[in-house]
Amino acid sequence: MKINFACGKQTFPDYYCVDAVQHPKASRPLDLVHAFTFDDKRLVNPLPLKDGCADELHAYHFIEHVYRWEAPAVLKEFYRLLKPSGKLVLELPNLEAACKNLLAGGTDQMTMWPLYGDPGHRDPYMCHRWGYTPKTICRVVRLAGFEDVLVSPPRTHGVRKMRDMRVEGKR
Repeated sequence: MKINFACGKQTFPDYYCVDAVQHPKASRPLDLVHAFTFDDKRLVNPLPLKDGCADELHAYHFIEHVYRWEAPAVLKEFYRLLKPSGKLVLELPNLEAACKNLLAGGTDQMTMWPLYGDPGHRDPYMCHRWGYTPKTICRVVRLAGFEDVLVSPPRTHGVRKMRDMRVEGKR
């Protein structure tokens, strides 16, 4: 199984797609409607899936939508769901790139959206609660138990190489 967590409208056909709400432009219904809730730093409601059920777990532009103190619990949950040698794939804004873009006079989409999220949505789910550099996201992913953590250019969301990053790790 491959999981696409917080999939939005990207409901890929070969993935088990999970999100807090059904996106109106998604090509198919979600496999699971689920929003994480937290009690302090603890994840209260893990996904109702078995340990080690997934070969891959993708979460594009999600981790920046949880508070920094919640991120370790989210990543531990992703770790739980992956089989040994399973692959985690995150894509998220790169704050170093956003700051360079800001200093260079870039657009809001390239400078402010990585910090705060897209204001056009007018949706609390779309607000960013924390931001990461390649160094800081790798540290959090490694602390959750992932190995062989690498950063590369993004492959989704319009492939904004001058703003975003892709992080992959192995359970």
